[in-house]
Amino acid sequence: MNAVSQILGALIEAWGEVKVQKARVVLSLVGVVAAVAAMTIVIALGDLLLQSSRELAELYEGRSVTLRLTPESSSNASEGPATGAQPVKRPDEKDTLGEAMGTLAERTDIHYWSRFSSGGGDIVETRQARSSGQFRGYPLTNIADMVDGVTFQGVDPSYEVIFRTRMLAGRWVVSSDADQRLVPVVISETLWNQLGRAPIDQVPIVLHTSDGTAMRVVGITKSKSSYDMPTVFVHYDAARVSFPQMSSPSMIAWVGTENADQARENLPRALASILGEGWKVSISGGEHEDIGEEQLGTISNVIMVIGGIIVFLGALGLLNVAIVTVRQRVREIGIRRAVGASAARVFFAVFMESVVATFVAGVIGVGIAVVVVRFLPLEALNITLSDTPAFPAGAAIAGVAISTSIGALCGIIPAFAAVRIKPIDAIRY
Repeated sequence: MNAVSQILGALIEAWGEVKVQKARVVLSLVGVVAAVAAMTIVIALGDLLLQSSRELAELYEGRSVTLRLTPESSSNASEGPATGAQPVKRPDEKDTLGEAMGTLAERTDIHYWSRFSSGGGDIVETRQARSSGQFRGYPLTNIADMVDGVTFQGVDPSYEVIFRTRMLAGRWVVSSDADQRLVPVVISETLWNQLGRAPIDQVPIVLHTSDGTAMRVVGITKSKSSYDMPTVFVHYDAARVSFPQMSSPSMIAWVGTENADQARENLPRALASILGEGWKVSISGGEHEDIGEEQLGTISNVIMVIGGIIVFLGALGLLNVAIVTVRQRVREIGIRRAVGASAARVFFAVFMESVVATFVAGVIGVGIAVVVVRFLPLEALNITLSDTPAFPAGAAIAGVAISTSIGALCGIIPAFAAVRIKPIDAIRY
């Protein structure tokens, strides 16, 4: 308890001395504040860039780690052709694959998983819009760049979470979409462009396939890139009803990084066991987790080192001021030693003045960095985020920690100089 009170007393004393010497301290800390702000901004932008890169990979490959299980039947299978993909079963037929995937997810406690099937087709309204150059009075642009055909994808609601699907308007696929008479679908932004970007929240947009299947647009997804194909997302169970030409499903499972190795080994065998004799399951995905992580870590370390050097250079001004200040306080320190102040107490008091000053400078510098980063046009810097944090916590902690550490290093020299002052020096001064 005595030690705690001594530390608190030293901190209060150091803060008081900082306030007394505030003019000199402020001038000396301008460089530290600027250095901390610059370093924190660089670290924060680095963190945001890394996050953006990971999210971009996850748009295509799924979150870390997402695996794809693809069942295939052999010649001994009780249903379907000898090998390869099969058409999605009609609702009046048993959905062997879909049920097996649900069983596997339940047994292995996979929270985010989705069946996935795909197929091609076309939409009557897009052909008509291309021919007339407009849809519902909304003109089409870049008609020459539009591609024929549409990709249909049967998915489950969790697909949105796994692939960080970003919505421009409306909503994503929900469980109740499986049994609607007018099939609810979500279309990609590329397909929406072929409909003149007509709003979906005013008059419902109903589309028709060439075989007469009617669909109601309930949502629009944001494009991942300029190369995206026109795509229609529909609940997997609804796809079994309306789009029998789609392929047999694969299972997409977000297993996380901790369980990735175990999942790669166990999930295929488990699904094949559930399906029974004559089935084999291949597995893929998750490779992007291993790509670039080392490089990203190296970049972060380099940024930290550079930031530390920047702050150290800024703290040199504080060191010079601290040394000069100690020399000017010879009388004061000598008197304190004469009335009983120990060398340790004097050392700690002078040392903490530098620590407290740089800590305050670090907080101010981080505050400036937060304001700057919040108002930066991140998209102009090719940083696009789905999960936008208020500010990277690691950057803020690093800024304050590095500035305080540098302050501690810079406080050692004047603290040793203060300890060497003796009571007789106060008389001679």
